[in-house]
Amino acid sequence: MYSLSHIDGAMPPRLVRSVCLQALALAGIAFLAGRPWALAEPRPAPVPKPPPPQKQERRIRVVRLPPLPQARQVADAPHVPEHAEPPPNSPPAPPRAAPAPPKLAARPSPVPPTRIAADSTAVHGVRLRVMVPRSAADLASHLRHSGGCLVVSRLSGGSAEVLSVLAADGHEIPGPPCDGVPRVLRDSRLNDALGDPLGRARAGSPGELVLQVLLSPGLEEIAQSTLRARFGPVSQEEMGRLAAASGYELTCFADPAGPLRCQ
Repeated sequence: MYSLSHIDGAMPPRLVRSVCLQALALAGIAFLAGRPWALAEPRPAPVPKPPPPQKQERRIRVVRLPPLPQARQVADAPHVPEHAEPPPNSPPAPPRAAPAPPKLAARPSPVPPTRIAADSTAVHGVRLRVMVPRSAADLASHLRHSGGCLVVSRLSGGSAEVLSVLAADGHEIPGPPCDGVPRVLRDSRLNDALGDPLGRARAGSPGELVLQVLLSPGLEEIAQSTLRARFGPVSQEEMGRLAAASGYELTCFADPAGPLRCQ
């Protein structure tokens, strides 16, 4: 048998050693926790964080628009289902009319041509002669002083269809012809002096074309005043009979410097 004296003699040194080791560990921990050198060292300043980027503020303007009339009517109308059944004891709905076909745009009606007399050869039953200047400049001067215009016409029977209206210098102008007493100008030299308006019209209008002058409508009043001064206040039939019996012929002059005069 082993004796217990060997064991008891070895136990005190181990206990002392364990206590010493624990005391050293505690002293080391306390020393490290104090860190006297750490208090002398300056701590590094914290690095400032960059400020976050500023967000740009976007403003949106909202404008309220008035509703369309058609949309307002549709919104106000009560919603009726398409296949809803009619209520009992209600009269039958009338059949829907077929949609009307779209209307076609009305075409402008063609403008009827202007027709005038071919030539005025009598006034109040009395034969008439009108002396017109043969010079284009004199004729233009008379038209400016008394009124009137020139036209190119197509003869058809006893009337004439106006094809174009001319100014006093022979240039074509738009619009209807002026009012006046028509006379046919058959002098080719006058047509040439006006720039040959007949030649321009023949390029697109066949037929017998003539150049006419529409003298001032006051010619009838001047002629009637002249006839009454000669035959007195008689009727037109009597005035024509007296003029034919005496061989009288009324002659009027288109004066370049003024209005018409008759004798």
